Amino acid sequence: MNWDKPRIVRTLKQLHRAGKPLSYNAMSRSNQPLLSAAAYHFGSWRKAVESAGIDYAQVTRRPRWTRQAIIRLIKSARRQGEDLNWSAVTRRRDELGKGAFAALQPRLFGTWDRALHAAGLDADEISCYRTWSRNDILFELRELHQDKEPLNSGAIQKEYPGLHAAAVRYFGSYPAALRAARINPDSVRRRQTWTPARIKSALKSLSRGGKFLSSTTIRRKHPALYGATIRHFGRFAKARKAAGLTAAK
Repeated sequence: MNWDKPRIVRTLKQLHRAGKPLSYNAMSRSNQPLLSAAAYHFGSWRKAVESAGIDYAQVTRRPRWTRQAIIRLIKSARRQGEDLNWSAVTRRRDELGKGAFAALQPRLFGTWDRALHAAGLDADEISCYRTWSRNDILFELRELHQDKEPLNSGAIQKEYPGLHAAAVRYFGSYPAALRAARINPDSVRRRQTWTPARIKSALKSLSRGGKFLSSTTIRRKHPALYGATIRHFGRFAKARKAAGLTAAK
């Protein structure tokens, strides 16, 4: 690529708009040709950055948010009895609210739940004690439906126990909450009758690739299937054997 001043300025503006790090060290690792061209045409990297209308002090400033800073905020809010579920913190306009969004950055935690765990808190427990309103419940159900998440009662009780409990409390029943959210309860039910044949088929499907199926794993990850194996075969090992699956070597 042939670099000239207009091309350098244009590229810097594009990188800045995309949120790319523009410090000297970052550019030396990611785009040495641009760095060299900027020094040649402008005399220094700083002059090139400033020619693009970018505050050089902002470019060289250390990241404001660190894992330790976010953990401190979470612990402080916890001591003060603040609501730390995601919906509550993202409605805030203070440092905790800003820190919650910052926590989503891959270099930090990636998710708010991971930030809570890093602060020594149980994310599932916090979500259970969320302060719900009718509108919150309907919004969450519609969002999950739009994201094609399973909305049957069993799945919601397992993954979002606080949401399920609030739905029953406010609407009288979970199906009533779904109807209020304009979601047909019949369309999300996933009740299935387990038969020995269906159980064996499910176990074979899970074991594809030679993966060994332990009773502990199935009980934790597929409780309905595990319960069915006990009802029909008495022991999980017998169900596994009936499916033609060998034990671990």
